[in-house]
Amino acid sequence: MSKKSGSFNLYLIGLVLVVIGCFLPLTASKFFGGGSSAFKAITNGSGDLKIGSILALGGAVAGIIFCFISLRSKLPLKLISLLVSIVGGVYVWLCYMNGGALLKGAVKLGLKATGSKPGLGLILIAIGWVLALLGWLKTRD
Repeated sequence: MSKKSGSFNLYLIGLVLVVIGCFLPLTASKFFGGGSSAFKAITNGSGDLKIGSILALGGAVAGIIFCFISLRSKLPLKLISLLVSIVGGVYVWLCYMNGGALLKGAVKLGLKATGSKPGLGLILIAIGWVLALLGWLKTRD
């Protein structure tokens, strides 16, 4: 029982980190300074950026809610909500990278093109996704 509880906490902590990361700057010219957040993209953004940000934040919030309610469904709702969050984040990333950059090393070229570094929000989101996935893999519910 304690193993499942620890994994539950790992999943929950990971998704809380994703939600917190959505409110912090995703990119920055300095490590803690400047870029826009996913929440700002939802309120002020348009099109693809808004859709991807809503998916990333909404999936994380839904996963947190599923941690506290018990459903009789056999579907792995926690995994589905985590995947929706990841797909939203990847969708935002793909919308801002062109096809050539993806083929030539997307992260390196993207950072050079924008002149920015990953912000604290982006780092927290990535860590949160990994922790939530590890927590789900340990419990598989």
